[in-house]
Amino acid sequence: MMITQLGLNVMVPVFVCIFAGYYIDRYAGTKLTLLFLILGFLAGGLNAYRMAKAAIAMDEKEEKEEDKRVRMERQKKGHTGAHKPKQPSRVNRDDDGKLL
Repeated sequence: MMITQLGLNVMVPVFVCIFAGYYIDRYAGTKLTLLFLILGFLAGGLNAYRMAKAAIAMDEKEEKEEDKRVRMERQKKGHTGAHKPKQPSRVNRDDDGKLL
């Protein structure tokens, strides 16, 4: 579907500009079809660029949301709510706190 949309985004401006240039040439007696053809290619390229940029942004947004969801699941699995009591030190000390 994305390939079809890309093709339409590029080809429609080209054909519209060619037909506009042809009819202007026909009624005004000028030779602007080539200029309109170039404008059509530029407009089609701009449309393709915008579409690609939007698709990349959408993919990045989906990846960030997926990463966030995975992190949240990992945090929920790892956190049980119970804490382990602190173990007493195995280092022997005297009453003043000096090592034995």
